[in-house]
Amino acid sequence: MAALLRHENFAVRNRNGQATIVAVLRALIDRADYETMTSRPGWEALIEATGTSRTTVARVLRLLIAWGVVGRVASGRQAKYAATGPDGERINEAAVYVLCTPSPLALVNKVGTPPALGGSHLIEKELTHTRARGKSSQTDVAPPRLIPTGAASGAPSAQVAWRPELLWPAHRTPKRRDQRVAAASEIRYRSFPLRSMTPKDVASSCRDFFLAGWTVADILHALDWRPDGAQWPHSGAPDTKDPWRMRGWLRHRLSAWRTEAGEPLRSRDQQESARIANLRREQEAERRRTLERQAERAARLDAGDSPAKVTALAQIRAVFDANKRRRSARYHSAEQSSRQSPQDG
Repeated sequence: MAALLRHENFAVRNRNGQATIVAVLRALIDRADYETMTSRPGWEALIEATGTSRTTVARVLRLLIAWGVVGRVASGRQAKYAATGPDGERINEAAVYVLCTPSPLALVNKVGTPPALGGSHLIEKELTHTRARGKSSQTDVAPPRLIPTGAASGAPSAQVAWRPELLWPAHRTPKRRDQRVAAASEIRYRSFPLRSMTPKDVASSCRDFFLAGWTVADILHALDWRPDGAQWPHSGAPDTKDPWRMRGWLRHRLSAWRTEAGEPLRSRDQQESARIANLRREQEAERRRTLERQAERAARLDAGDSPAKVTALAQIRAVFDANKRRRSARYHSAEQSSRQSPQDG
């Protein structure tokens, strides 16, 4: 909490905005495991604790992640994408966040002047609130402490200000090199095992997939699922921080999505786009057939046929078409069953 209250971007917010950000962070802290410093509150708990909407909570979480106060360990998943539990049921998985403090470099600008500290009225309020709950002295909010330039560690007086990594939309294909690096940064944010790799290393490992039209969501899906729909084991990631081992793990998971010639397969987004395109073509063809039947019916009316005759012919044609479809379905069903049954003699 102290890291948030003395952050330079927090100081420029108005009182309502500061109160909302503090409420979200407090909800994460109240539901945190202090051994791992991780928190898994869920959307309902955050909305109820803060009294705001889901959109507001999501916006504040993005701010906290960008400021380095909170990190996203794992994003939440819907039940249909989650692994089955011991009872065979699938449930929604809440996102997991880790509580952290940004680097001290975030408190020093390029010319070595400490930024203006704000939120002093919230510091005293948080101290009172925390002590009233009977927390230990370790969780009390310490007063803001300035980090002087040119400390005893030998750091130069001109420090580079902290900034978050580049982010990239999950369903947008990167085209240029800088866009691929930004997409790789987003992959590192969403996949915790890849944090030991640099964005350029991740971009290099995924380069041919990006060139084939893959997106960030496609890469993350390929890390969890095989092309046949089977799920990769969650324990498959090596328990190490060596970049070369994580690079091998990443390329091994992506290799399942390659053809025998080494070319990337169609991703999930590409398959969905193709399915939607085929559906639209079928709908357009059906619409043209309907217009042609209407034009033919109008031509018959102009030729002198009565409306009753035209309606009767249309009903007879519909019956013939239905019988034809049923015969075709029975034929294909019989042919398939004959292929599956063992041969006699």
